[in-house]
Amino acid sequence: MKGRTFVRKVLFAVNIIFAIGLVSSSLAHLVDPNTFLVPSFLGLAFLPFLAINSIAFIFWLFAKFRNSWLSLAAMLLALPSITTHLAFSNAAESTSSDIKVMSYNVRLFDLYNWSSNKKTRNLILDYFTQEDADIICIQEFFNSNDNSYFNTLDSMLKVQNAKNVHDEYTAILHKGRSKFGIATFSKFPIKNRQIVQLDTSGNNIAIFTDIETDQGMLRVFNVHLASVHLSSMEKDINEHIEKSDQSKQWNDVKVMSRKLAGGFKKRANQAKVIRSYIEQSPYPVIICGDFNDTPSSFAYHTIRNDFQDAFLTKGSGLGASYIGFIPSLRIDYVMCDSNFTINQFTQSNVKLSDHKPAIAQISLKAKTN
Repeated sequence: MKGRTFVRKVLFAVNIIFAIGLVSSSLAHLVDPNTFLVPSFLGLAFLPFLAINSIAFIFWLFAKFRNSWLSLAAMLLALPSITTHLAFSNAAESTSSDIKVMSYNVRLFDLYNWSSNKKTRNLILDYFTQEDADIICIQEFFNSNDNSYFNTLDSMLKVQNAKNVHDEYTAILHKGRSKFGIATFSKFPIKNRQIVQLDTSGNNIAIFTDIETDQGMLRVFNVHLASVHLSSMEKDINEHIEKSDQSKQWNDVKVMSRKLAGGFKKRANQAKVIRSYIEQSPYPVIICGDFNDTPSSFAYHTIRNDFQDAFLTKGSGLGASYIGFIPSLRIDYVMCDSNFTINQFTQSNVKLSDHKPAIAQISLKAKTN
């Protein structure tokens, strides 16, 4: 009996730690990582904290009922953050006047054959044709001026109906043969194209495009925030784990921590710049992009502010959009301001990139000039 009591005390002490972790991680978005970094790391662990507290709550209900209050209280305090991670709506109310908006990080159209399938580029093009979106925001867009090589821009214009394009590049190499950047395609006329001035040293870029739709003018932001490129470490990390090389594993942890810390700070600064551009818009705003950050992050909340997150409005479940090195993260978004009604959200399960596309069907509430 005493042994069982001791085990329960230990478990409850551990429960306290994870309950504090959950509440702390739920507040991470309030702290600029340039001021204090620890909350950003805690925010990245929000879902594991939530899962552990959910299990603990159920365990204590049967093992010792009065101890269940701890995780329950932590989850109630974290409820505002829970509602930015989980969605519970499947309702679809699409109409014929909807604007279909897609955001998709295509991983350079599999330029370097990461998928080990040389047909992936064409499969991605086929996917765009199939979805037939009115506005397509592509991150990690690759193009070449060499028609015999990889002229993705011309191919996109041939295979799908969004013929107006705003493309910008952070790197143009090999005399124009290799161009890396971002692109927005539209079925509607484009009236203005501009770059959001970010630090592009890490190939990060954001643009906005003013589009004249049948419902009125709107401004579409296409955003790709700083990545930490953890996937480049995947092979080495797996090798060090397989060989039980603790020294190299510890070094991996330190390198990953430095990369994550730098990424948190860069994205926070980029988010503040993008938010300033959003606030100057004379038109209703749609935001699409790969934020490389979760809904717990300072960057997500800074860009979103009071905007509608299409997944939270019409999606369901976790909405995990990243299927790469650290899967189950939602880092790809479609958002819009209160001038819009979000009628449908879908997240296609295609695995042609290390991201899933996010697709929303929205409409303007009233015509704008």
